[in-house]
Amino acid sequence: MSKMSDRERGFEAKYSFDLEQNFRVEAHLYKLLAMWAGREMGMNDAECAQYAHKIIGDVVADPRENGVVVAILADFARHNIDMTISQLTTRLEELRPQARAEVL
Repeated sequence: MSKMSDRERGFEAKYSFDLEQNFRVEAHLYKLLAMWAGREMGMNDAECAQYAHKIIGDVVADPRENGVVVAILADFARHNIDMTISQLTTRLEELRPQARAEVL
C-alpha cells in the first residue's frame, strides 16, 4: 500500500512541477511579446521593460483568454499601428520556442 502512495505522490509532484514550469514559460512568453510590442511602438529598453511589467500585471489581475494579445492590440491601435490579432498571435507563437528555451 505504501508503494502506491509513494507512486501517487510522485505523480502529483511531477504534475505540480510541470504546471509551474508551464506557468513560468507563459509568463516569460508574455514578457517577450510585450517587449517586442514596446519596441514596435518606439519605446526604449527601460520603457519596454516597464510596459512588459504593466501588461503582465494587468493579465495577472484580470486573467482571460488572449488577455495579453487583446491588451497589446489595443495599445497598437492607440499608437496608430496596423496589427491584426492573427499577426499578433503568429508573433506570439514565433516567440514560444525562445521563451521555453530561456526558462528551461
